Amino acid sequence: MNSIKKYLAYSKSVRVMAIDATEMVQEIRDLHNLSNLATAALGRVMIVSSMIASTLKSYEDRLTIQIKGDGPLGNIVVCANSALELKGYITNPEVELPLNNEGKLDVSKGIGLGTLTVIKDIGLKDPYVGTCELLTGEIGDDFAYYFNVSEQTPSVVSVGVLIGKDGNVQKAGGYIIQPLPDCEDKVIDKLESINIKLPSITELMSEGRTIDDIAINATGDEKIETVYSGEVKVKCDCSLERIENTIVALGKEEALKVLEETGKLELTCNFCNKKYDFLKEDIEKLFNK
Repeated sequence: MNSIKKYLAYSKSVRVMAIDATEMVQEIRDLHNLSNLATAALGRVMIVSSMIASTLKSYEDRLTIQIKGDGPLGNIVVCANSALELKGYITNPEVELPLNNEGKLDVSKGIGLGTLTVIKDIGLKDPYVGTCELLTGEIGDDFAYYFNVSEQTPSVVSVGVLIGKDGNVQKAGGYIIQPLPDCEDKVIDKLESINIKLPSITELMSEGRTIDDIAINATGDEKIETVYSGEVKVKCDCSLERIENTIVALGKEEALKVLEETGKLELTCNFCNKKYDFLKEDIEKLFNK
């Protein structure tokens, strides 16, 4: 189970989100046949996306995260809704690089330099779009920087994916801590001091700590209050209708050109790898309709 919880600490002056996403990251690894490096990169983005999605309020609210880097992994796209259903993909899922100087997966080098964009469709006339440069490519630091510069919300973001020697995801999770407007400076200073010294999220999880334990450890507040508990799921909402709309946007002439070259028009969903095949009569019927 991919458990996600939200908390309030220090007399409701600090918001905390925490997630154990081990099963979700393993599922996305299996779905896309990801390398260890790609698993860590896409997994981290999906973990943070899950926590941001937990702040969506309306049933129809949608979230899209885009990371466009110049590293060999290419781009990452993750979509989520208020029901905490997520889908995601990475451009080059097979890329692997040597470990970094600390003996860890070199996610930073894999992603490279570029931009992080957060798009929230929350029922307004236009979606909210916030963009910042990638600070390190390590994902956690980049989202902390995004919250600070794009949403003016100083935040602690910790995220990690631990992969075993057998290639399976051993632990994956994360937390976000955000002081609310009435938070006292001394509390903010305490949060900063704690999180500078705290081990990584996967180290804490490997020690057997639950996300409740980690929320207490990361805030230093033994009286932290749980205000929400839910579950995150990997789920793609692709459909024949959406694929047909893609073909219509492509145009009849271009669609028939592909058919002449290959005998059929095959489209694959980037998010779930489901294939949709169209023959000439299908294309003719679609455009006649």
